[in-house]
Amino acid sequence: MRKLTVGLLSAAALATTILLVRQQKQVETRQTAEAIPAGENEPATISLERIRELGL
Repeated sequence: MRKLTVGLLSAAALATTILLVRQQKQVETRQTAEAIPAGENEPATISLERIRELGL
């Protein structure tokens, strides 16, 4: 009975870990996709320092 309990707890822990890792990857992908448009290397926001460099 003890082996069954330990096995079930291990399976539950493994499944939880897999779900958390998948969720974290989705969040990172979504943040990257929103911050940087396709074909760009930097985020869409421009810093005050960059505006000053450009002389605007």
